[in-house]
Amino acid sequence: MEKYIKSYGTLVIVFVIGIFMGWLFFGGESTSDEKKTVHHEHTEDTFYTCSMHPQIHQKDPGDCPLCGMKLIPESSGASLDVNHITLSKSATALANIQTTSVEKTSPKKVLQMQGKIAVDERRTYAQASHIAGRIEKSYVNYIGEKVRKGQKLATLYSPQLVTAQREYFEAKKVKDSNPQLLRSAIEKLRLWKLSEKQIQEIDKSGKVKTVFDIRADISGVITQLNVLEGDHVMQGKILYEVADLSRLWVKFDAYESDLAWVKVGDKISFTVTSYPGETFTTKVSFIDPFINPKTRVASVRGNVVNRGQKLKPEMFVNGKIQAELPVNNEVIVVPKSSVMWTGPRSVVYVKVPHQDTPTFEMKEVVLGAELANSYIIKEGLTDGDRVVTQGTYTVDAAAQLKGKPSMISQKMGNESETTSTFEVSDQFASNFKKVYQNYLLVKDAFVASDDKRAEEFTITLQKSLNAISMHMLQGDAHMFWMKTSPKLKKNLDEMVKADNIDTRRRFFVQVSKELSDMIQRLDLSKNEKVYLMYCPMANDDLGASWLSDTKEVLNPYYGDMMLKCGEIKKEI
Repeated sequence: MEKYIKSYGTLVIVFVIGIFMGWLFFGGESTSDEKKTVHHEHTEDTFYTCSMHPQIHQKDPGDCPLCGMKLIPESSGASLDVNHITLSKSATALANIQTTSVEKTSPKKVLQMQGKIAVDERRTYAQASHIAGRIEKSYVNYIGEKVRKGQKLATLYSPQLVTAQREYFEAKKVKDSNPQLLRSAIEKLRLWKLSEKQIQEIDKSGKVKTVFDIRADISGVITQLNVLEGDHVMQGKILYEVADLSRLWVKFDAYESDLAWVKVGDKISFTVTSYPGETFTTKVSFIDPFINPKTRVASVRGNVVNRGQKLKPEMFVNGKIQAELPVNNEVIVVPKSSVMWTGPRSVVYVKVPHQDTPTFEMKEVVLGAELANSYIIKEGLTDGDRVVTQGTYTVDAAAQLKGKPSMISQKMGNESETTSTFEVSDQFASNFKKVYQNYLLVKDAFVASDDKRAEEFTITLQKSLNAISMHMLQGDAHMFWMKTSPKLKKNLDEMVKADNIDTRRRFFVQVSKELSDMIQRLDLSKNEKVYLMYCPMANDDLGASWLSDTKEVLNPYYGDMMLKCGEIKKEI
């Protein structure tokens, strides 16, 4: 009986488990259907775009009207900005594309400088003879010999000194009747540079000395021998040159490009071949105010204590200085691998934030000083931007394939994209027309080379631009205005702040370029005649454009100097 009870119990347990599993699989199906329904309802509001032409923005799926490619949902992370390049996550990982967040920092650079040990010119001494005579005995016989202060270097026979001693003894005999004569004799001995001790010795001995000792005035090393035994010398002749090697100079060669980084007080560590593994230190005490015309370097000097006489003059040294650029504020620094050179342009790729898929944008930058493995960025980046540090050329290649702005092409490869215009309201068109008219006033002031009126009209142009609200534009036109107007406003600010007409004209180059792009994209040409002029010699022979309402060429960059330099490049 117990056996049957156990069997029925087992069946009950199996039945319960079966019911539970059935509920799990089939009961959840309705939930799944509900989710699908919800998802389907959500996708009804999804817009579609083209991965090659992200300006395409439509509600229904289909093919791109420009290239025929199948449209993809915008939710997949495709960017609407025509300057953005989007890569899939798998492609980004495969190309090993890496980014780094840039931030402001104090620019530092390790400078490598070569140089040599030199004698401290302030610690050299010329041992001269104060009396004329003949060298009877020389106790210094070779260059490099060490001498101590007070050491006997030579003995000298001087007939004049013998005569002076005899006059002293004769004057001493009549000192009571003629004391002035004795004082004159003593003063004559002093003029021959005899010390008081030597004069007292002569007086005590009562005999005329025929030879006198020449003793070292300082301790050091003999660097030059000018006399030998038996030589006759004149008063003031340099007999020996002595150098004190307890302190030396270390002289480094600094190139012109490195001089901005070096300042007095900077610490320099250096090594010499004779002592591998040992590092010596010094500080910059002097920077040569002149550049060597042959080597194009300036001498940077430091002082060093020569402990144990290890260092020898003319030894070659390799120096290293942790230099810091003397700037008032911190600056943005990026790795060299981030920067691509394209002739006069330098570009980097910046990762666009808040995108589901990796999206990048090319930015032109103005480079500053070169550091060891990086560059200072003067313009083009802001604190916090994430720049591509590895795989930069991969991103650029993808941009070129998709017709995006790249290091080769500043504009879109498809002409229809470059020149496409946006719908604008009548209110915006009216306000923007005032901006263009004020621009023409600035241009005419430059043509007349009237800096005062150029400044006044620039302020008027600035006010008319600031009077335009971004709310006057919608959609793509709104996005275009937000992207381009800050650059125009910044260059107008620089024109107002400039203190001369040449500086104002330099910023007018960018103002003309940016306003020209705006006019073409915002379709001002419907109601206005606009001619795009071009002069290849303006802007330091880089070429520059300007806008005009007439076909007559009047160059604003040269005024009366080259008024007719230029041509009509395009009628907008």
